[in-house]
Amino acid sequence: MLLNFILGILSGFSIATFFIGKELYRYYLRNKIQNKQIERLKLLRQITKKLK
Repeated sequence: MLLNFILGILSGFSIATFFIGKELYRYYLRNKIQNKQIERLKLLRQITKKLK
């Protein structure tokens, strides 16, 4: 009985950790892409300022 309880807690914890990690990775990818877009916009601004 105790063994089933402990295994249930461990499996529940590992499933929750999996889904939390999945969401964190999704946030990391979104943030990385947005940072690249911001850097490109900064570069374009610098290039357009030099051309004026």
